[in-house]
Amino acid sequence: MSESSACAADSAATAASAPGPARAAVVDRCLARLPLLGLYPAAYRAAHGEEIAAVHAETVQGADRRTALREWAALAAHALRLRTRLGSADPAGRIVAGAAPMVLASGAGLSLVYLLLGLLTPDSTFGWGQYAPRQAVGLAQTGPWILALLCASLGRWAPARALVLLGTLTRLAIPLVLHPPRHGEAFAQYHLFLGLWTLFGVLLLSAPPDAVELSRRDRNETVLAALGLALPLTLLPTLNQLPGPERPDAFFDLVTTPALRHLMEASSSWPVAVLSLVLLGRLLARHPDRLRAAGIVLAALPWTFVVAPPYIEQPVLHHDVLFRSAGIVAGLLGTAVLLASAWHALRPTPAQGDPADPAAGRTHPHIHIRIR
Repeated sequence: MSESSACAADSAATAASAPGPARAAVVDRCLARLPLLGLYPAAYRAAHGEEIAAVHAETVQGADRRTALREWAALAAHALRLRTRLGSADPAGRIVAGAAPMVLASGAGLSLVYLLLGLLTPDSTFGWGQYAPRQAVGLAQTGPWILALLCASLGRWAPARALVLLGTLTRLAIPLVLHPPRHGEAFAQYHLFLGLWTLFGVLLLSAPPDAVELSRRDRNETVLAALGLALPLTLLPTLNQLPGPERPDAFFDLVTTPALRHLMEASSSWPVAVLSLVLLGRLLARHPDRLRAAGIVLAALPWTFVVAPPYIEQPVLHHDVLFRSAGIVAGLLGTAVLLASAWHALRPTPAQGDPADPAAGRTHPHIHIRIR
């Protein structure tokens, strides 16, 4: 019998006899039987297994069950990242770590779009109106991602990851409960982009936490990217609201001008444009971290599946639609790479002995005497 089956049998027997302290004892025994060292790769386990076991035993000694389970989960996640080569020392792990802040910016920015539209356009097709359950669902789906962005802006990445997990599970669970055939169109907008939200959650949660950059500059960059994504996407449909018949398909029937309609149709590419600007800024650095820059590209790829503005029903993803969307994403990201390459190629580099070189003309780093 496996350890999990033994735990289940023990729990059933104990629950029938003494459901109080005895059940807690069974939970403790099951926690002790959870696999840990076996999750690590063999080479890493041979080199650090004893140290891991000793530190884990010391950490959970005298701790409550919730703390013990949290410590086990942290070590198990570390082991799985090492096994999948997504550790902080692996190139793939550094790429995913570089993607995580922009994935958070994407999810929080899109959540902010839904939140603002629900507040600013309460009577529209995608607003919340006065329907209390709809308001509750809107807040439940947008709140965790926005709060995660707030935590990340304060340098608290662990709470941000927990909120992203909550937000992803909420995004996936609510459509299963509020299925359109049963509840009509009232919750239709919450069924959009389930695959996109799943990709966001998987990418962010698989990033090694110790490799995510949390400097003030990086945190400000993440917040600005989220706001830069959200505000234009909120402004266009807000300007679009005019008096007219309320029908589920009346979205484009209420467009004020052809120019505004074209802008709204093109707005599906706006998130990738924002991420391309972030990529350009990373690559323009004097010594760019190319793995972190590759993470920006990775964070932009899920937007390939967004082929219409993110607040209306998406068309069927035929191969020609996906190819066109992939071409737009590749074009925007490629333009950023080409501009950065041209900048580095045309920028003059200080030659040895050139006065522009801060090290030239000095006989000692602390004695500023120019050699003539």
